[in-house]
Amino acid sequence: MIDGEPALPEFSFSNDVWSRIFSDYVSFLWKACGVFGLSQKHIEYSDRELALAVKEAEIDIRAMLARRSKSRGVSHGKIAGGLAFRLSRFKIVHFKEEAWDNSHFHLIQELAATLLVRKLFVQRHVPEANILELSYQLSRRHANQETAGLFFDAFVAEAG
Repeated sequence: MIDGEPALPEFSFSNDVWSRIFSDYVSFLWKACGVFGLSQKHIEYSDRELALAVKEAEIDIRAMLARRSKSRGVSHGKIAGGLAFRLSRFKIVHFKEEAWDNSHFHLIQELAATLLVRKLFVQRHVPEANILELSYQLSRRHANQETAGLFFDAFVAEAG
Protein backbone atom coordinates (compact mmCIF):
# COMPACT_ATOMS: atom_id res chain seq x y z
CA MET A 1 0.00 0.00 0.00
CA ILE A 2 1.25 3.47 -0.86
CA ASP A 3 1.18 6.00 1.98
CA GLY A 4 -2.09 7.88 2.06
CA GLU A 5 -4.01 5.35 -0.08
CA PRO A 6 -6.81 3.44 1.61
CA ALA A 7 -6.50 -0.32 2.03
CA LEU A 8 -8.50 -2.48 -0.34
CA PRO A 9 -11.81 -3.81 0.97
CA GLU A 10 -11.85 -7.34 2.32
CA PHE A 11 -12.86 -10.11 -0.06
CA SER A 12 -12.01 -13.75 -0.38
CA PHE A 13 -13.77 -16.75 -1.81
CA SER A 14 -15.23 -19.04 0.83
CA ASN A 15 -13.51 -22.31 1.68
CA ASP A 16 -16.36 -24.08 -0.11
CA VAL A 17 -15.73 -22.10 -3.32
CA TRP A 18 -11.98 -22.75 -3.11
CA SER A 19 -12.69 -26.45 -2.71
CA ARG A 20 -15.10 -26.45 -5.65
CA ILE A 21 -12.58 -24.60 -7.81
CA PHE A 22 -9.91 -27.21 -7.16
CA SER A 23 -12.20 -30.22 -7.56
CA ASP A 24 -14.15 -28.93 -10.57
CA TYR A 25 -11.29 -27.33 -12.50
CA VAL A 26 -9.74 -30.68 -13.33
CA SER A 27 -13.02 -32.16 -14.54
CA PHE A 28 -13.58 -29.13 -16.80
CA LEU A 29 -9.99 -29.37 -18.00
CA TRP A 30 -10.64 -32.95 -19.09
CA LYS A 31 -13.93 -31.87 -20.68
CA ALA A 32 -12.11 -29.13 -22.63
CA CYS A 33 -9.63 -31.73 -23.87
CA GLY A 34 -12.55 -33.84 -25.07
CA VAL A 35 -14.17 -30.91 -26.88
CA PHE A 36 -11.03 -30.42 -28.96
CA GLY A 37 -10.01 -34.07 -29.25
CA LEU A 38 -6.83 -33.70 -27.21
CA SER A 39 -5.68 -36.66 -25.16
CA GLN A 40 -5.38 -35.98 -21.43
CA LYS A 41 -2.00 -37.70 -21.46
CA HIS A 42 -0.62 -34.76 -23.46
CA ILE A 43 -1.17 -32.19 -20.72
CA GLU A 44 -0.25 -31.52 -17.12
CA TYR A 45 -1.61 -28.90 -14.76
CA SER A 46 -0.24 -27.01 -11.79
CA ASP A 47 -2.20 -26.77 -8.53
CA ARG A 48 0.24 -24.05 -7.48
CA GLU A 49 -0.57 -21.88 -10.50
CA LEU A 50 -4.27 -22.55 -10.01
CA ALA A 51 -4.03 -21.29 -6.41
CA LEU A 52 -2.03 -18.24 -7.50
CA ALA A 53 -4.66 -17.42 -10.14
CA VAL A 54 -7.47 -17.60 -7.58
CA LYS A 55 -5.55 -15.41 -5.12
CA GLU A 56 -4.91 -12.85 -7.86
CA ALA A 57 -8.63 -12.90 -8.77
CA GLU A 58 -9.42 -12.10 -5.14
CA ILE A 59 -7.11 -9.06 -5.34
CA ASP A 60 -8.81 -7.96 -8.58
CA ILE A 61 -12.21 -8.24 -6.93
CA ARG A 62 -11.02 -6.20 -3.94
CA ALA A 63 -9.89 -3.50 -6.38
CA MET A 64 -13.29 -3.57 -8.10
CA LEU A 65 -15.00 -3.26 -4.72
CA ALA A 66 -12.83 -0.25 -3.89
CA ARG A 67 -13.96 1.48 -7.10
CA ARG A 68 -17.68 0.77 -6.61
CA SER A 69 -20.10 2.44 -4.28
CA LYS A 70 -20.93 0.40 -1.20
CA SER A 71 -24.59 0.36 -2.15
CA ARG A 72 -23.98 -1.14 -5.62
CA GLY A 73 -21.14 -3.53 -4.89
CA VAL A 74 -19.81 -5.88 -7.53
CA SER A 75 -22.12 -8.15 -9.52
CA HIS A 76 -21.77 -11.92 -9.62
CA GLY A 77 -20.96 -11.53 -13.31
CA LYS A 78 -18.01 -9.24 -12.55
CA ILE A 79 -16.73 -11.67 -9.91
CA ALA A 80 -17.08 -14.49 -12.45
CA GLY A 81 -15.27 -12.42 -15.07
CA GLY A 82 -12.42 -11.64 -12.71
CA LEU A 83 -11.95 -15.30 -11.89
CA ALA A 84 -12.23 -16.44 -15.53
CA PHE A 85 -9.67 -13.83 -16.59
CA ARG A 86 -7.09 -14.89 -14.00
CA LEU A 87 -7.67 -18.59 -14.67
CA SER A 88 -6.93 -17.88 -18.32
CA ARG A 89 -3.77 -15.87 -17.67
CA PHE A 90 -1.79 -17.98 -15.22
CA LYS A 91 0.28 -20.89 -16.52
CA ILE A 92 -1.96 -23.59 -15.08
CA VAL A 93 -1.98 -25.97 -18.05
CA HIS A 94 1.26 -27.28 -19.53
CA PHE A 95 1.27 -29.00 -22.91
CA LYS A 96 3.58 -31.80 -23.92
CA GLU A 97 4.99 -31.60 -27.41
CA GLU A 98 2.48 -34.17 -28.70
CA ALA A 99 -0.33 -31.64 -28.06
CA TRP A 100 1.12 -29.00 -30.35
CA ASP A 101 -0.30 -30.64 -33.47
CA ASN A 102 -3.85 -30.01 -32.23
CA SER A 103 -4.94 -26.72 -33.81
CA HIS A 104 -7.09 -25.84 -30.79
CA PHE A 105 -4.73 -26.65 -27.93
CA HIS A 106 -4.38 -22.93 -27.17
CA LEU A 107 -8.06 -22.84 -26.09
CA ILE A 108 -7.97 -25.69 -23.56
CA GLN A 109 -7.12 -23.64 -20.46
CA GLU A 110 -9.52 -20.83 -21.36
CA LEU A 111 -12.38 -23.23 -22.04
CA ALA A 112 -11.79 -25.02 -18.73
CA ALA A 113 -11.82 -21.64 -16.94
CA THR A 114 -15.00 -20.49 -18.66
CA LEU A 115 -16.83 -23.76 -18.00
CA LEU A 116 -15.82 -23.71 -14.33
CA VAL A 117 -16.86 -20.11 -13.78
CA ARG A 118 -20.17 -20.70 -15.55
CA LYS A 119 -20.90 -23.56 -13.14
CA LEU A 120 -19.96 -21.51 -10.08
CA PHE A 121 -21.79 -18.27 -10.93
CA VAL A 122 -24.38 -18.72 -13.68
CA GLN A 123 -27.46 -20.73 -12.81
CA ARG A 124 -28.83 -20.94 -16.33
CA HIS A 125 -27.83 -22.38 -19.67
CA VAL A 126 -25.19 -20.47 -21.62
CA PRO A 127 -25.04 -21.55 -25.27
CA GLU A 128 -21.90 -23.47 -26.19
CA ALA A 129 -21.15 -21.00 -28.99
CA ASN A 130 -20.99 -18.19 -26.40
CA ILE A 131 -18.72 -20.22 -24.12
CA LEU A 132 -16.38 -20.96 -27.02
CA GLU A 133 -16.42 -17.30 -28.09
CA LEU A 134 -15.41 -16.06 -24.63
CA SER A 135 -12.72 -18.75 -24.46
CA TYR A 136 -11.35 -17.54 -27.77
CA GLN A 137 -11.51 -13.89 -26.65
CA LEU A 138 -9.59 -14.74 -23.48
CA SER A 139 -7.02 -16.72 -25.46
CA ARG A 140 -6.42 -14.61 -28.54
CA ARG A 141 -7.97 -11.18 -28.16
CA HIS A 142 -7.77 -8.36 -25.67
CA ALA A 143 -10.20 -9.24 -22.92
CA ASN A 144 -9.81 -8.15 -19.33
CA GLN A 145 -11.69 -8.83 -16.09
CA GLU A 146 -14.34 -6.23 -16.88
CA THR A 147 -14.93 -7.56 -20.42
CA ALA A 148 -15.33 -11.11 -19.15
CA GLY A 149 -17.54 -9.75 -16.38
CA LEU A 150 -19.86 -8.13 -18.91
CA PHE A 151 -20.21 -11.48 -20.66
CA PHE A 152 -21.25 -13.21 -17.44
CA ASP A 153 -23.42 -10.27 -16.34
CA ALA A 154 -25.54 -10.78 -19.46
CA PHE A 155 -26.37 -14.32 -18.42
CA VAL A 156 -26.64 -13.68 -14.68
CA ALA A 157 -29.02 -10.74 -15.30
CA GLU A 158 -31.22 -12.82 -17.61
CA ALA A 159 -31.49 -15.49 -14.93
CA GLY A 160 -32.56 -13.00 -12.25
